[in-house]
Order: sequence, then structure tokens, then C-alpha cells
Amino acid sequence: VESAMWSVSMYLCSSIVAGKALKPLAVDCMTYIEQMRTLKQDYILHQSLPFAQGVLNLLGDAEDPLNLSGSAMVEEDYLAMIESSDARVMSFLHLQIFKNIMCNFFGDFEQGAKLALERWVEYEKKNGS
Repeated sequence: VESAMWSVSMYLCSSIVAGKALKPLAVDCMTYIEQMRTLKQDYILHQSLPFAQGVLNLLGDAEDPLNLSGSAMVEEDYLAMIESSDARVMSFLHLQIFKNIMCNFFGDFEQGAKLALERWVEYEKKNGS
């Protein structure tokens, strides 16, 4: 099951890079997010939620497109949820990456640069320099 969910996660990420239309991708994201929940694949779920919400934000799902809150997740709740997770660092990095994508897409380059620096600091804490 875990390998299948990793494959799904890679499919979702590859789809946006390959230029898949956002509406069908959003449907796929929500379908697979629900399957991850049902199958209790929390590690992969935590890393996939920011991506799913990012796709939804690109479709106008959030009042503030730079905030990853909407139909798939609420950013503040997500941060609380991953705090005790074994995948906390990786999940936080995924959140930062997709927030950065939103910043770049919607033209807030200053905030995007700030997030990139924060991501580097978090990476160094985990892996050293």
C-alpha cells in the first residue's frame, strides 16, 4: 500500500510539471488524498496535502492564494497536525515549497525569497551544512 501511495504522490507532482489541466488534477488530488486518509498513509498524506491545496489555490479555492487553506487543508491546522509527526521536517518543507510556488505564481517574489531562506535553515537543522 505504501509503495502505491508513493507512486500516486509522484504522479500528482509530475502531472503539474507535465502541464496536466488543473481541474482534472484537482479531482485526482482530492480522490487520492481521501484514499491516503482511508489507508492511514499519514506520512505520504502529510506531504501531499500542501500540493493538493496548491492546485486548488491555482483554481481560486482560497481567499488568499498565498495561504494554503481551502478545501484540502487549513494551513494552521496542518501545522498543528504535523508538529507531532515523524515526518514533521519533510512535511514542513513540502508546505514551504508549495507556498513558494504560490508566491512565484502570484508575483510575491519577496515573500517567496523569504520562504526559500526559511526552508534552507530548516534543511540545515535536519541535515547539517
